[in-house]
Amino acid sequence: MKRLLSALCIAILASACASTGMSRNERVELYRANAGEPVGSFKNWNRSLQWRVLSNDALVVWSRPSEAFLLEFRNSCPGLISAREITISNSGQLVAAGFDSVRITSPLANRTACRITTIRPLNLQAISDAKRDIREAQYVEREPGVTAEQP
Repeated sequence: MKRLLSALCIAILASACASTGMSRNERVELYRANAGEPVGSFKNWNRSLQWRVLSNDALVVWSRPSEAFLLEFRNSCPGLISAREITISNSGQLVAAGFDSVRITSPLANRTACRITTIRPLNLQAISDAKRDIREAQYVEREPGVTAEQP
């Protein structure tokens, strides 16, 4: 049940980004704007980590369905955008900035370890609200009696 809930939360956030028509840079900035102060580490409660790539230097991971962190790297992490599988090193389920790394485990990846330099907790509700506001701002109501032009 917990996995289903976790997958549902991730699917909702992912579809919200897609439906807003945001560029990759806009999406990264949205997450950065709704991230808290850096923390030294976080506890990874899930054996199968849920994650979402924002860019080659930013990644979101969910440690629980309602708890996510923005991981950032000092340098670009080649191949992260197209990665299908990743692993994150940890010590006793604790992922630490400056110590642990993200590794792309896809067969064709260069398997470079990308050191995590910053971990910031995300305000998922604020991100969801911001995405809703963006979608609503893109919606234009037609005045009564006005129809779309026919080709």
